[in-house]
Amino acid sequence: MVLGAINGAHSERAAPKRLGGSPGPVPGYTVHCMAKWLALIGVLALLTLGLLVGVRLLGTSRLDRAEALAHQREKTLEPLFPAPAFSYRDHRGALVTPQALAGRPYVANFVFTTCRTICPLLTARMVRLQRALAGVETRFVSFSVDPETDTAEALATYAARWAPDEPRWSLLVTDPQTLPRTAAGFHVTAEAAPSGAPDPIIHSSVFVLVDGAGLVRGVYDSEHARDLEALASAVRRLAAAPPREREPLPAEGVELYHALSCASCHEAQALAPSLFGRAGSRVELETGLVTTFDAAYVKESLLAPDAKRAKGYPLRMPASDELDAAALDTLVRYVLEAPAAAAPAAADVQVAVDPVCHMQVRVTADALSADRAGRRTYFCSKHCLKRFEATPGAFVANDGGR
Repeated sequence: MVLGAINGAHSERAAPKRLGGSPGPVPGYTVHCMAKWLALIGVLALLTLGLLVGVRLLGTSRLDRAEALAHQREKTLEPLFPAPAFSYRDHRGALVTPQALAGRPYVANFVFTTCRTICPLLTARMVRLQRALAGVETRFVSFSVDPETDTAEALATYAARWAPDEPRWSLLVTDPQTLPRTAAGFHVTAEAAPSGAPDPIIHSSVFVLVDGAGLVRGVYDSEHARDLEALASAVRRLAAAPPREREPLPAEGVELYHALSCASCHEAQALAPSLFGRAGSRVELETGLVTTFDAAYVKESLLAPDAKRAKGYPLRMPASDELDAAALDTLVRYVLEAPAAAAPAAADVQVAVDPVCHMQVRVTADALSADRAGRRTYFCSKHCLKRFEATPGAFVANDGGR
């Protein structure tokens, strides 16, 4: 019964006729045809809209492709695209090209030395990555996105502040003519910021992993610790290096302070507030609230820096999530107990400058020191002394001596 009705309906729509044999409109047939045409028009409209959106995305996101890749959850080492050709001098004067980097992987990012927002955060994570890959045959390349300001001297000063004893790191002096092509080749953004922005340049905050053959094998989000761990593992795989053996954390607060590069920002007034001599003081936050500079605040700032941001500082601080409970307590205690400034030296006591961290050191009989080329150099801690002894040549320009 149902089948017959369906067949009948199809027969009527297929050959609609009037009783006299001439064709004529049938209400059901007309409605059915109109529905088919409307459906077809709708499909065509959706396809056209999809094509237009696809073309727009391809046009606007080409330079942002690196960010899109960094946000993907699954990270593989499949080749993504070839790294671009470039030729720049680094902060030491060496010519850096893809050919010079060939044969071993390298990690690239984009920064500029006068940046007050994302760059110190990026560089802090770059330095941590360098420490995590100690002894691995790899390179680290930071392209300046500010050719007008970032001379070799400016980049050398920047490197000395962050990682003066890292020979694998090259900070590149770019130029306005080729920088856009380089950025486009890595599919990242580097452009002038709108008026009123905290920094004059907007740029990508990703880390790009390039293999020894010049192929990009991964793009990693610098905002996430898990991505940085994945990046370190990927570098080890490409470099055929063994899994990382974690080194014990420094036992002293001053050593932890410098090992985490805290001084690089907190001893630069434009970047971050000073930490010393503030125990019990009031801290005004970006939210307008006020808190106390105590152990709970310092610990929270180390573990969740964005929870209570100090007012007036656009810089974001990386979380110190690699600290265990004991190291965290040691660093917090050091920050709270360290004086605002070293006590003035007596008239008969000389003051030297630690060439590693640039802190003032009282030249006393028990001060830590080392001889280099017939000259005695003084250090604030065993940590700085150890770094100096490993690569003394890296600190020649910063050696304060006596």
